[in-house]
Amino acid sequence: MGRERSVTLRVAVDFGTSSTCVVASVNGREPQVVVVDGQPLLSSAVYAAPDGTLFVGQEAERQAAVDPSRYEPHPKRRIDEGELLLGATVLPVLDVVHAVLRRAVTEARRVAGGAEVDLLVLTHPAQWGAMRTRLLRQAAGRLAHEVALVPEPVAAAVFHAATHAPAELNQDRTVEFSGQVGDTIAVLDVGGGTVDASVVRRMPATGPGPRRGGFQVLATRGDPTFGGADVDQALLEHVGSLVSSADPQAWRQLVEGRELTDRRRRRVLRQDIRGAKETLSRHAYTDVPMPPPFADAHVTREDLERLVAGPLGRAVDLTTTTIEAAGVRAKQLTAIFLVGGSSRIPMVSRLVHERTGVVPTTLDQPETVVARGALRAVLIDSDRTGSLPGAPAVRAGVPRQPGDPRTEIVGPRDIPRPAYRRQPGPPPGNGPQGPPRPMAARASTASMPPHGRRPPAPPAPAASPKRPYRRLPWLLGAGVALAAVLATVLVLTLDNAPEGRTFAQYNYTFVAPPEWTQTGDNVADRQVIVKPADAVKADNLVVVQEFELPYDGVAERDRLAQELRTQIENSTGSTFADFAPQTEFAGKDTVFYRELKSGATVDWYVLAQANTQVSVGCQYVQDRTRVAGACEQIVQTLEIRAG
Repeated sequence: MGRERSVTLRVAVDFGTSSTCVVASVNGREPQVVVVDGQPLLSSAVYAAPDGTLFVGQEAERQAAVDPSRYEPHPKRRIDEGELLLGATVLPVLDVVHAVLRRAVTEARRVAGGAEVDLLVLTHPAQWGAMRTRLLRQAAGRLAHEVALVPEPVAAAVFHAATHAPAELNQDRTVEFSGQVGDTIAVLDVGGGTVDASVVRRMPATGPGPRRGGFQVLATRGDPTFGGADVDQALLEHVGSLVSSADPQAWRQLVEGRELTDRRRRRVLRQDIRGAKETLSRHAYTDVPMPPPFADAHVTREDLERLVAGPLGRAVDLTTTTIEAAGVRAKQLTAIFLVGGSSRIPMVSRLVHERTGVVPTTLDQPETVVARGALRAVLIDSDRTGSLPGAPAVRAGVPRQPGDPRTEIVGPRDIPRPAYRRQPGPPPGNGPQGPPRPMAARASTASMPPHGRRPPAPPAPAASPKRPYRRLPWLLGAGVALAAVLATVLVLTLDNAPEGRTFAQYNYTFVAPPEWTQTGDNVADRQVIVKPADAVKADNLVVVQEFELPYDGVAERDRLAQELRTQIENSTGSTFADFAPQTEFAGKDTVFYRELKSGATVDWYVLAQANTQVSVGCQYVQDRTRVAGACEQIVQTLEIRAG
């Protein structure tokens, strides 16, 4: 017999860097923010007790006073690490994230009388790739009958823009928004760990598909390198500059000490720093209480704005770039909305107004907007993949047919994208036609294809027949010898492992040199751009981009090379030379070609793994020396996981 329950429960969880917001809709009624520990937000912090219990939220913060080494305040920022060491316990990141989601869902079920969750909607930063979203979905295992993923800026845009929501959710009018077909809005989400910008347009209420009356995403960009937690750190360092001269050694002990007393004092100080940041959003100054031997620190809003002017300026620039990528001008927008807790900083609104000419709109609780819009976004768009609308078609290489209601993410207008031509197949059109392979970008804003993967390892030899037990001592001796050899190789490998920052946003990973930084991330094209940190406005860069192939790129290597050759021969706007279908570079087997552009040269290295292609473009102006080392390290460390 079918399941019979009297209560229908839908839950949305915005799992944030510092805090998590939970929203519940019972029996189709208007979603309500779930109050946890007396607050509209649940702390994302986790504490691992010696007996294996995982405490979440204020419970974790209280337990941290006992042993701060078992406390993790920002588990979302550790999403790529695989495991966490909390105290003497090693925990999978998956288990830690699951603990936060379980606490959030438990609180939502409490307000619904313990009802089971029919639909759990989880939000995530726009720049998260398949690996991170897959982990998030796995962490929600057994918490609901169905799990859906929605990018955070999409949920925020839907919440703000929706005047007439679906019949089940039809009471919330957050702003006076006309809701006319064609209305276009931009959303800047300044969260605890990331910044996201998106532009959406209202669609007609008639026509085929589940998105009628919904919102088309025209463009979206993300910056994973800045958020509210970074503001806290900047303010902490500023306070240190004010008080540390009284006793430099005591200050170092406070911020770096490993003793239990030091960790407790540091945890309290960080809480006071966060409180000061929030106070400065409402007042011109505040005082930060300091432990002995330091005097209390007096900080002003002017101090805070000076500290974060650079990153906040880049966040606003990200918004203007996204607006340009959407093919509209700022003054054509119906509105610009600010969401995320750090959007409270008055400087954000001021910079947006100065650089766009549009006065942005925000709410009293901007950190709740994403969760409140997530349920509505899923009801508008039935896609449950967690990809941005339109992205699944690109990833799977499925052409978008006329009348298909799926939206299309529009990337930077200055990046040529020759369509991938299938053989046989229809001619390329305006919609996604399978994996595009960017030939190059303009010298000033080049974007390049993502990292490649190693060819698959040869098949393992067949298992040997069982030997008599009398040979066991010999086998054990051989095993010990083999282990010693492997250990030696591992030590040598680790000693020689390149240093730098690991990027693992999509189905590939690579390590960039420590002096290089990420300056671009195009989610729809699964593209990452890195540049020298001291020359982010220059044209030297490396771009990595991922594409889906309709065949095995390793097994049909000749086909891959031939299609690349045909594509560059038919391309316009650039000159290509030195095509080599089999070139060894940085220890990898690649397809190589060189693109000659006005003012810049791009060396392309194309790698494949199963049905995934990754292209690495190394762009340099005149002198290749500045890019050569980073290019080699990125290709050398590039690992591809088949899609």
